[in-house]
Amino acid sequence: MYYPYFRGKQFDLFALTTLVEQHRLSTQLFPIIEPVKNSNALKKFIHVFQRENQPFYLVQNPQAGDFLTEDGLLYLNSLSLDKAMIVEQPIETVEQEPQLFVIGHSTPALESDWQTNQTKVLVPKEFRLLQKIKGSKIISQDPFTRLPKSSFYQECADEFFSDTHLTYKKSGFVGFSDFSIDSRIYYEHSYPSKMLSLHFVYFEGDHLRIHHFLSSEDLPTQKDKFFELMNEVNEWKTKLCGETVTLGIEVLLEAVSTDKFPGMGVMRKAAVMHHMELMSRYLDR
Repeated sequence: MYYPYFRGKQFDLFALTTLVEQHRLSTQLFPIIEPVKNSNALKKFIHVFQRENQPFYLVQNPQAGDFLTEDGLLYLNSLSLDKAMIVEQPIETVEQEPQLFVIGHSTPALESDWQTNQTKVLVPKEFRLLQKIKGSKIISQDPFTRLPKSSFYQECADEFFSDTHLTYKKSGFVGFSDFSIDSRIYYEHSYPSKMLSLHFVYFEGDHLRIHHFLSSEDLPTQKDKFFELMNEVNEWKTKLCGETVTLGIEVLLEAVSTDKFPGMGVMRKAAVMHHMELMSRYLDR
């Protein structure tokens, strides 16, 4: 089982919602959403996922954003859906037990009594935590190489991403988790770059790799840079997704066919859609 973790950014929610609407998301894939913005995108995500009986978890105590108020937290707790809770205090002192515990900082988890725990736990690969925590554990890893500027990816344009989907059961975990094409560190804005970039995962055998597609710096417009990127993506199309193009890449190819630059948000949406659809195909084999 795959539990990708999202910080509730608008285009990530758009990506997941679109995949569910198009029936491209596996029911063995359980997105965990830490809501940051009280947005229409979040409301639509919840509505569509519930309508389609698609499993997901909503973090009831987010660590940043619009819900860090008494009213915001009350609203999240009032929603009738599966909840995840970031462990901020010993779990035996928690009044409302969630369906999933999320380990952020080690200290409150290490101070907790896990002996009778029956709730699934999302936990990073840290020896002390893995020894202490009892119950069904989901391994959380952060395989995406986050660099401050797109140009830095020239040094690692193609790299190994993950094989946790192959090893998690042998290691005693009930599921695995990552942050898709993002990192564990939350950020609102990236550094400006003269390059455009697209980050697409792909399978090489059963192992996941990631390719960082980069434009030139000296092209005159964002549209020119996007079209240059897409020429390379088109050459990689079969390697990226086999004979059947993913919906994420379709979105970008449609922009090319209509002679449009879709914008940075849609590019991110497409890359997340591609990753989630590939993983859905793998899980449903």
